[in-house]
Amino acid sequence: MSQFAETTLQLIQPAALMWSLIGVALGLVVGAIPGLGGGLLMAMILPLTFSMESLDAQILLVGIYVGGVSGSMVSAILLGVPGAPAAVMTTLDGHAMARKGQAARAMSLGIMGSAIGGLIAGAILIVLAIPLASVALKFRNFDYFSFVVIGLVLIAFTGGNSPRLGLIAGLFGVFISTVGFDSVGAVNRFTYGSPMLANGFGLLPVLIGAYAVRQVLEDIQSPKGAGGKIETLPNVSAVLRHAGTIIAFPFTLIRSAVIGTFVGILPGVGPNVGAIMSYSAAQSLSKRKDEFGGGSEDAVVAAETGNNATVGGALVPMLALGIPGSGQDVFLMAALILHAIEPGPLLAIYHPEIFYGVMGTYLIANILMMILMIFAISWFARVIRIPHNVLLPVVLAFCVIGVVASSNRLEDAWIMLGFGLIGVAMAWGDIPVAPFVIGFILGPMAEERLRSSLMGTQGEILPLFGHPIAVSVLILCLVVISVAIFRNMQTSPKDRSR
Repeated sequence: MSQFAETTLQLIQPAALMWSLIGVALGLVVGAIPGLGGGLLMAMILPLTFSMESLDAQILLVGIYVGGVSGSMVSAILLGVPGAPAAVMTTLDGHAMARKGQAARAMSLGIMGSAIGGLIAGAILIVLAIPLASVALKFRNFDYFSFVVIGLVLIAFTGGNSPRLGLIAGLFGVFISTVGFDSVGAVNRFTYGSPMLANGFGLLPVLIGAYAVRQVLEDIQSPKGAGGKIETLPNVSAVLRHAGTIIAFPFTLIRSAVIGTFVGILPGVGPNVGAIMSYSAAQSLSKRKDEFGGGSEDAVVAAETGNNATVGGALVPMLALGIPGSGQDVFLMAALILHAIEPGPLLAIYHPEIFYGVMGTYLIANILMMILMIFAISWFARVIRIPHNVLLPVVLAFCVIGVVASSNRLEDAWIMLGFGLIGVAMAWGDIPVAPFVIGFILGPMAEERLRSSLMGTQGEILPLFGHPIAVSVLILCLVVISVAIFRNMQTSPKDRSR
């Protein structure tokens, strides 16, 4: 813990606070605009982090992550249009409160719930990630491989409506990661004689294409306007006046924060599921169930506390095991990889400033988010009125400039556009993008660990199943798959065919 304290002292220096403040502010702005979200901004910013110090890059991206999830409540409450899927449950009761003239009260409850949920999740992150990383240091290569496998399985079977499509997306990401020159076998794989494919698909073009360009192309086809006119914007004094109201919901705060954190630990689930489960738990335990959906304060607190707590939970597997807990965690891992830093349990040994720095900056980002949201609430509320026909060309231009500048290769811009089109096609087919990009990140890790294991056994696979940790994890994978198949068999033939 002394290392954590030392790193935290570095994080409160002016330069580090500046990066955190910039990240949170940008995340809040983009998160407040319906249809954009923090993931898109992280994709745009990622090329710029190549020239930054690795810790500063993490500070900036974590700030965007926290701000993007929290900022989505602005349009959800004021317009009834969630800025991101994480705020869908907030929309139900938050907008109902706003229609009753209680917009400032709803915003205050949402802001305080998000901040407290994030701080509780940060405490759980510190408690869990450090011992889990210590245990993970004892893992062998095949153990790591098994954890990557269960990460892909959990993403597919817990992160979407169709496990089959989620698994297909994850495996497609793994396949894409194998394209190019294989340094171990000294052969080209799936290049078909193309010099461009011989270099493989770069991390930045794939991530920015699948996230940012896909979002831009989708919005061009079906632009989401700013919604309606905002009659009354909440102001600082009104939000501050209602801030103390949050103490009336202690059990909802603690319960939702714990639910959100442990939902976030499951790879690929995301803040929207954390919000849904927290909302459902609050409704089932409430004495006034009939108020939910019509302006319940308890519901707003539960939804916002739960969705923000998942961010801290998702950082646990990323820091301890090197497995991204959500789609946004992919960008945190990508920033490390761009700086030649391998995510996982060895991060705490070789780069403790990064390991503990992510924990500390997550806590600081939640405090900054609360302060910014309160004192700039009127300005953030106006952001949602910016028309998309102004934003989208700027976003696309930054994507092209960032990708080309990071590699100095024009073909990366075409690769980025190609994966943007692939992302649109996946959306048309209702295939989730998050498992695809996570599969692309985890694929090389899984291949490296498996091949290293096989080299140690002269190519024999059976000796590897003598590893108790790996076998236990793989059995758990089979249990998850079996449960998912059983549930699918219980559904109607119409639902099963989806």
